[in-house]
Amino acid sequence: MIINEKIKKQLNNLNKQIEIVLKSNSLTDMQIKSFLLNFEKVRYNLLAEIKEYNKNVKFEYEKIKTIDDDYKTELKDNILKIYVPETLPSFKNLKTHTYKRILLNVAENTKKFKGLFSNEVFIYIKVFDNIKGWDIDNKYVKPIADALILSGVIEDDNMSKMFYCAKGEFSELPHTIIYVLDGKNMEQFLKKVEFE
Repeated sequence: MIINEKIKKQLNNLNKQIEIVLKSNSLTDMQIKSFLLNFEKVRYNLLAEIKEYNKNVKFEYEKIKTIDDDYKTELKDNILKIYVPETLPSFKNLKTHTYKRILLNVAENTKKFKGLFSNEVFIYIKVFDNIKGWDIDNKYVKPIADALILSGVIEDDNMSKMFYCAKGEFSELPHTIIYVLDGKNMEQFLKKVEFE
C-alpha cells in the first residue's frame, strides 16, 4: 500500500493533536470537546482523501479499506435493505461528522436505485448499540431520509410521501439496518420482520 503525501499530511496533523492531548495533565470539558470535534474533522478529511486515492490506484490490492466499504444495499421483494456499519448519532453528538458520513455513504450506495419509490414510503430503522438500556428517541434518524432523497430513491420526506418507525436493540457490534418499502406494504412487512 502506497500512502500519498496528502494522506501523510492528514495523519501527521492527527498525530500532533493526539500528542498534545497525551502530554496534558488535565483537560477541561471544552478542550476535550474541541479535540474530539477536530478528530472527527481530520477523520472525515482522511476518508475523503482515501476515497480519492482508491479511485486512482491501478490494482485492487493497493486500495485502502475503510468503514465506508462496509455500507451495503440489497433489493429483494421490492424492499430496499441498507446496512450501515455504525450506529446512528445521538442528538447530543450532532456536532460530529457522523451525520454527514452516514448521509453521504447511504446516498452513494443507494443511487443505483434512483426512482425506485414514487408512492408513499415506509422506512423501518433498526438501530443496534452496545450500551444496555439506551433510549431510541435519542438517536438522530434524519440522515437516513436525507440520504434517500439525495440519491433519488424517494421523492420527498414530507408527511404525504414518507413515514417511519425506529426500533433499538442491544448488540456488541453497533450498526444500523434500514428497510425502505412501499407504504401500503407496511403491515405485512412488520409482521414478517418481528421474527427476524
